[in-house]
Amino acid sequence: MVPRVASTALSPVAEIVTPGEAWRCAEAYAAAHPGCEVLVGSGDSMLPLYADRTVLVVCRERMSALQGGMTVVFTGDQGCPVAHALVEKTPRGWLAMGVGNSEPDRTLVRYDNFIGVVVKAYAPVARGGLVARAGVMAAALNADD
Repeated sequence: MVPRVASTALSPVAEIVTPGEAWRCAEAYAAAHPGCEVLVGSGDSMLPLYADRTVLVVCRERMSALQGGMTVVFTGDQGCPVAHALVEKTPRGWLAMGVGNSEPDRTLVRYDNFIGVVVKAYAPVARGGLVARAGVMAAALNADD
């Protein structure tokens, strides 16, 4: 059996911002786009795309508009929201899985448990944090080219 891999080709990359900016930016985007809401991700199943506590803007879409590679939010088998990437459309619903997971979710994404599509993401990183320093180092390395 070939292992499944979750593509995130149609998922937004998280913008690196300070913790205060993450919520502010997400709320501003959601306010300007009716039908959107702001959620905070929890856990590491979407690493390296989204780290724990990434602030997500989720907008409701038609099920017919969903495509593999989109990150969606749906109610999982334990009744909690789950943000995972769509892998494959089946006759009974969409298979989804976390980027860092080795198996797809047991719960299919269907009309009755679908919350929305992640359209923006903000990764809150304190100034001087590891991600921020990595960005400065990358910029310094590129300046030498």
